[in-house]
Amino acid sequence: MKARLFAIALATTIAACGSVAGSGGAPSPTPPANAVIVTRASNQQTVTAHVGDHIQIALGEDINWQLEPPDGIVLVRPVQNYMLVRGTQAIWRAASAGRSAIKASGGVNCPSGSLCPMLLAVFSANVEVLP
Repeated sequence: MKARLFAIALATTIAACGSVAGSGGAPSPTPPANAVIVTRASNQQTVTAHVGDHIQIALGEDINWQLEPPDGIVLVRPVQNYMLVRGTQAIWRAASAGRSAIKASGGVNCPSGSLCPMLLAVFSANVEVLP
């Protein structure tokens, strides 16, 4: 009986973890409250946010994205006391009115030991923060 209860508890825990992490390469469809989502479709574009909004940078997981840090004035990195969902690289906060850039670059994620193309992906977008 104990083994069966343990198996049920373990299966429930695994199922719950899978639902939080998301699936495939798609970012979570549920952004934080007051969030503006920046995706690869935002490349070379300007997105609009308001002071206090969260900026969810969700570029997917097929590229090993490395983000440049936020400017620290218009966009800031808040204390992160939560885990990011799969496909999301960061969640920043719009701290003051103005314009700031989001820049990232990275290479293709390949399984260990496999041949991998030497490609560099680049991303840039602007965020216009309104009062």
